[in-house]
Amino acid sequence: GSGTPAPAASSATGSATVSGGEVIIASDFPASGAEASSGLTAQNGAAFAVSQTPEYKGIKITFLPFDDAVNGVHDPQKGAQNVQQMLSNPKVLAMVGPFNSNVARAEIPIANQGALAMMSPANTNECLTQTFSYCNPQPSALRPTGKNNYFRIAAPDTVQGPAMADFILNDLKLKKVAIFSDNETFGKGVADNFEKRLIEKGGTKTNRQDFDMKSTSDFKAFINAAKAAGAEAVYAGTTSATKGCIVRSQMKGILDVPFTGPDGIGDAQCITDAGSNAANMYFTNAAGEASQNPDAKATIDAFKAKFTKKEDIGAYTFPAYDCALILVDAVKRAIDANGGKVPSRQQVVDAVQATKGLKGTVGTYSFDKNGDPTSATMAFYRTTGTPLDWTFVKQFSVQ
Repeated sequence: GSGTPAPAASSATGSATVSGGEVIIASDFPASGAEASSGLTAQNGAAFAVSQTPEYKGIKITFLPFDDAVNGVHDPQKGAQNVQQMLSNPKVLAMVGPFNSNVARAEIPIANQGALAMMSPANTNECLTQTFSYCNPQPSALRPTGKNNYFRIAAPDTVQGPAMADFILNDLKLKKVAIFSDNETFGKGVADNFEKRLIEKGGTKTNRQDFDMKSTSDFKAFINAAKAAGAEAVYAGTTSATKGCIVRSQMKGILDVPFTGPDGIGDAQCITDAGSNAANMYFTNAAGEASQNPDAKATIDAFKAKFTKKEDIGAYTFPAYDCALILVDAVKRAIDANGGKVPSRQQVVDAVQATKGLKGTVGTYSFDKNGDPTSATMAFYRTTGTPLDWTFVKQFSVQ
């Protein structure tokens, strides 16, 4: 073209008013280095969702990604700087992210003061939204304005333990469970919540131990006590990082029962640490599988047509897609509520809070006053195949 914009046809005739303007939805993920396999694949999902609605009522809707990785590792300070940059651009009305809970902790207070809606596909730390005696800081300290601007679609960690208790009782049809934890905030918390639900639903705790995993390398006493008490499964409130799956390797030949745990064990390291005893392990994941939703097939196919490499898709691609979808939907309703003009950031926050029964690829979304999903999808994976790998078993929504 000549470089001069063509006049808007409608304004020339006077038959319609041209509102114009632009709304930017930003994202913040670790999008470079080693963590790109998680962060960049999530960014892809968000980018694709925004591209599906390029404009609404004459207002452009565009996407602007930020990277919170420093030397390939997610960095709370970098995330905080990214949010400052978003706030300095008046067109940015909402953001998808972040990926990591410690980055969220640094970002929420800054975004809160600018009334910027945040929507995370992956943060699971319960203390971002819920008040417990052990939370430091408390959620209220992250929200200096006293209003909430932060939302997530991931099930908080408080849900993971109970979900696995239900799975052991209802799906594996087992009742007696030995429980251990690494005694860290996350591990002990999921184990406590697992134990409470197991007993509430008629199961039995055979024995329970909270280890200092750094100073313990021999778990035989715990395993033998579980065997003597007739344990039919083990629940591990732990992560691969705290070496929880070494317990699995030591169970071999003594206690041949399913080994279960939270998303902290759902990786290749756990399979390595379990050694020759890596079969029959299960974990819960705080995000659903889009491929399990027949209504999502067209969206997945369209995404794959644009992002053609296998490594363009990760576990959080479609959860991040859903986050952006929710924000686009909220922006559209905020534009409507604002008489067809670009809304304020607070109007977008209010519209997100008012989201009701919005269907995405991995869930159907409404939010409570804390910004948590009123129902989240929990997926279950188990080790199968040769070589052993984590494979999808089932998913259900948790209230």
